[in-house]
Amino acid sequence: MRRALAHATVLIAVVALGAAPRAHAQEERRPALAGHTFVSTDLVPDAFVRTYLRTSLGYAGSQNIDYPPIVVGGDTLTVLNGSLTYATLGIEYQGMLRDWIAAGISVGLTPRLGTQAASLISEGVTVTQGYDLGVLARLRQTPHTSLCGTLGVSNGWVTVIDVEQFAQDVANGVPNAKVIDSVPTVRSNAGLRFGWAASRAFGVTLLGQTTYGDAPRRQQLTSWGWDMGVSVDYDFAPSHGIPLGAALASRITSQPGLTTTDNGNTSQTVLRIAYTRPHELIAVDVLGVFDRQNSLAEAIWSGGVAFSMRTYF
Repeated sequence: MRRALAHATVLIAVVALGAAPRAHAQEERRPALAGHTFVSTDLVPDAFVRTYLRTSLGYAGSQNIDYPPIVVGGDTLTVLNGSLTYATLGIEYQGMLRDWIAAGISVGLTPRLGTQAASLISEGVTVTQGYDLGVLARLRQTPHTSLCGTLGVSNGWVTVIDVEQFAQDVANGVPNAKVIDSVPTVRSNAGLRFGWAASRAFGVTLLGQTTYGDAPRRQQLTSWGWDMGVSVDYDFAPSHGIPLGAALASRITSQPGLTTTDNGNTSQTVLRIAYTRPHELIAVDVLGVFDRQNSLAEAIWSGGVAFSMRTYF
């Protein structure tokens, strides 16, 4: 399977690079249907074949996480509460091949750090990085709706500095105990995106996706996964004549995004306020993350802010 996915990765990369000259030769604007211009979010991608470049930078943090005591070699260590800090960096390019199909590549980096002694011991330091290659094809479009299909591959790495696991391995006599663990993952994905212009002001975007490939968990070799998302956006231009837009998006995934353990689904929420122009969207996002990051602790709530800019060519 690794060989097939590697071949697919190369093929999509070649297609994406070949799309660049054609994309620059056309003049593309932001996605619109029936007089409504969609306020796209990074969390729930839009359902339109367009050429664009996106960059994003964000920060999030959690406070007062209650951790249970840690047992190492029969001894119980008292652990109080702690906190976590996240940072996100993303770059994405999508280029049109024809008016019905586009290819793209995205690169992401997300470090996570325990900022107090308790969280540093229990959660350690995690760095998630990787890239995605894929194609987007329009399947059906009406005056008010757009349906697209996606197919792609992702190649990622989860690097974990796990102090607690290292102490456990040393106490249990595990040979070659490591404090740093790197888990590479190659996964394929396929999904559907749906856009609906409910009115000139309101729009709805839906996402459904399934994935398969290397498991980001230590206990498994391969696994299936899924993602579901919804975004509702409002464009102020038609009714108020001002270049502003807002969107509220939510996405839930079965895959652990920042850990190598199976601790349940992860959900994210974004409230976006954007300055809109015919070829650009400059946004500030208020982030919310609900993540069961530690199988022995309560679910973790995090909040933060991100800045994103998307330019259409």
